[in-house]
Amino acid sequence: MTVTYGVEKCPAKFDEYRCTLPDHYRKLAAEQLREDDLIRKQALDQMRQWIAKHPYIRRCRTDAVFLLRFLRQRKFSIPKACEMLERYLALRQSFPHWFQGLDPYDQRMMQLNDDEVFHVLGFDSKGQIVILIKSRNFRVDRYDLVDLIRFLHMNMEILSCDELVQVAGVVLVVDCYEASMAHFTLFRLSEMRHIGPYINQLLPIRCREIHVIRLPKVAASIVDLLFAYVSPKLKHRFFFHKTINEVVKHLPAAILPAEYTNEDVEPKSLTHVYSKRTMDSREELKTMDQMEIDVAKFSSVWNKNLPTGCAPGGIDAGMVGSFRKLDID
Repeated sequence: MTVTYGVEKCPAKFDEYRCTLPDHYRKLAAEQLREDDLIRKQALDQMRQWIAKHPYIRRCRTDAVFLLRFLRQRKFSIPKACEMLERYLALRQSFPHWFQGLDPYDQRMMQLNDDEVFHVLGFDSKGQIVILIKSRNFRVDRYDLVDLIRFLHMNMEILSCDELVQVAGVVLVVDCYEASMAHFTLFRLSEMRHIGPYINQLLPIRCREIHVIRLPKVAASIVDLLFAYVSPKLKHRFFFHKTINEVVKHLPAAILPAEYTNEDVEPKSLTHVYSKRTMDSREELKTMDQMEIDVAKFSSVWNKNLPTGCAPGGIDAGMVGSFRKLDID
């Protein structure tokens, strides 16, 4: 399939999607997302019509793989997928220091990659991709919160373009071994009201489980504060483990680093594969910055006092509601 990463919201011709998912993932898509060829085609057609008629979206990618990120995340609910796309575009522009100008060849991004903060371990038996983040490898004396967000978002942005990941989702493992208080105080309270919407709404990726290993006791109160900004649905996907032995029971030992399993042979990870994919996606990341929405129409989103744990609301419901939801619920 040839994908055109243009940002014209109403191009003369849309790319034609051809499903290349392996049988296992097609079955997952049908069972978990209620996706089939007809529903996928109808959903893409309707979402493209909605983007074309949206008075505030000025430029946006309309290629199938990009839009399927939102449709699969929202199980092909047209209103929910469209609402998520609006928020995604608005957040990217509202906080460009976090989400724009991402360049895998930037010196700081390359150094963070070399420091092995982000590991793609492989796929588990459910087809989910397993990501490991090692807190101790993030140099707090050299980098700050903005660097961390930009690095992680850049990697997850490209990862979420993988259709296998779109369908089956991600299992995230955060190892806090040897993490200092400085690692946790990176997350200043003044930033939390912005980070909350980012976690809950920005990145269209199915986060199935989040395993936190060896969290220091001194950081527990900071994690509690962070949790105030996480949606209830996401909270139920967090699992805290005091020891490595506990987490090994939940994850496939065959893809875990040898330091977690005491094996002599280090398993082959996919880190280098996805790292190269990110490096090769430099132009795609630049194209993402060309997307544009009239942020002024959504300014009220950031000024409302929100209930604890809620994502921001207030986006023009009339636009989202103008297209009927597919009859698949």
